[in-house]
Amino acid sequence: MLTLAVMWLIAIMVFDIVLNIKIFQSEDWLAYLEYTFTSILPFVLVYCLVISASDVFLLRKMLRDYPFAKVVFIKAILQFAVMYFIHFVGTYIIFELMPPSSNEAVNAHYAYLGSSLNIFYIIYFFVVSFHFSLYAQVSRKFGSTNLYDIIMGTYFKPKEAQRIFMFLDLNQSTTIAEEIGHLKYSRLIQECFSKLTHHIENYDAEVYQYVGDEAVLTWQKSNSIAAQQCLDLFKDFQDNLDAAAHEFKTEFGWVPKFKSGVCYGTVAIAEVGDYKRDIAFHGTVLNTGARLCQLCKEINEDILFSNSFFSLLTHGVDRLDYIGDYMLTGRTSNEKVYRLLS
Repeated sequence: MLTLAVMWLIAIMVFDIVLNIKIFQSEDWLAYLEYTFTSILPFVLVYCLVISASDVFLLRKMLRDYPFAKVVFIKAILQFAVMYFIHFVGTYIIFELMPPSSNEAVNAHYAYLGSSLNIFYIIYFFVVSFHFSLYAQVSRKFGSTNLYDIIMGTYFKPKEAQRIFMFLDLNQSTTIAEEIGHLKYSRLIQECFSKLTHHIENYDAEVYQYVGDEAVLTWQKSNSIAAQQCLDLFKDFQDNLDAAAHEFKTEFGWVPKFKSGVCYGTVAIAEVGDYKRDIAFHGTVLNTGARLCQLCKEINEDILFSNSFFSLLTHGVDRLDYIGDYMLTGRTSNEKVYRLLS
């Protein structure tokens, strides 16, 4: 939300300054800057926050079930409409409730903006709305961190990092797919991952990838706080699915349950591919997480944790219970495995 607000602030300031370049004399600029930063800027900041909040908390939920192109255009139009409404409210506040500037050129400038319905104003801000809407959708598609890293080339050369990974896999996926059919099964997966998105945002996680009926989450900060967030995310996600059990049962005939393997360790992060470039993680820690997820099914546990993840916890250690050493596929030594206490 703050990123979008800053983008809107820059767009508005650029528009304002460009208008003034040919109008103001050199002696007008000081008065313009003084009046703008003391009287206008605080209001504009609220203005930008309202626009960005409407996008994050309202439009995003309203348009969740629309395809990419429609979302971009609808959001651009609605965002522009919100901006235009705030523009007229702001005009009233500035001219009716706030004292004018001592400089007549500055007053004339803001009077022009207040009454402006010219084609340049409309085109500029609609184009801005469209591009910001496009950026927001692309950012959600690739993940804001991934998009930034790809643009900046952060991992053009592989780098090492400490990461927590959570593998979430749907129980009885083959049975469910065979019973309800692939199309209905796909809608079930969509609904599950849609509910998961809310928890991803609440607990500062990122989606590494979706693979069929499996989601792989990661945390950029690998500390005890992130580890605690990992525990809370799984519990809240399961509670969310349980709360919607009647809806799932009515529509699909099944109530989804997920198994999870959680691990922590060092991975290499690299930008891979040319035609479809992406950020990839490499390392044995990923194999550990996937094998723990598989082990859940074998010993009938909902979620299992590696020893390295247990070592990362400083709070919430009492929520985990050691259940034994297991030889995971692909490993040469046993892994101490922990479960989540109910």
